[in-house]
Amino acid sequence: MNTFSPSESVVDFIRQAGRNLKIARKRRQKTIKEVAEMIGASVSTIQRLEKGDPAVKFSIYLSIAEVFQLNEAMSFAPPEADMIGQALEKQRMPQRVRSKKVARLDF
Repeated sequence: MNTFSPSESVVDFIRQAGRNLKIARKRRQKTIKEVAEMIGASVSTIQRLEKGDPAVKFSIYLSIAEVFQLNEAMSFAPPEADMIGQALEKQRMPQRVRSKKVARLDF
């Protein structure tokens, strides 16, 4: 069985997200237990999230962001930021566009 192991840059991103949510929790003067109850998770899950454990489900991060009203700040892979995808899409665009001929059904 293959096990997924995220790259170091992904692990760094996850750790930073955990630190950011920890700061948001503290600014709101919420305990780990209160946050866990708000989203229906265990205290240990919130502790692991704040430490940047990559095994914590992404939905937990999103749930906390929602509870803290940080949905806008949690923008994830917006299409306008996908420079490689935009370049590939531009390459596939036709040089000219022709109108399609409509088949006439004359009886």
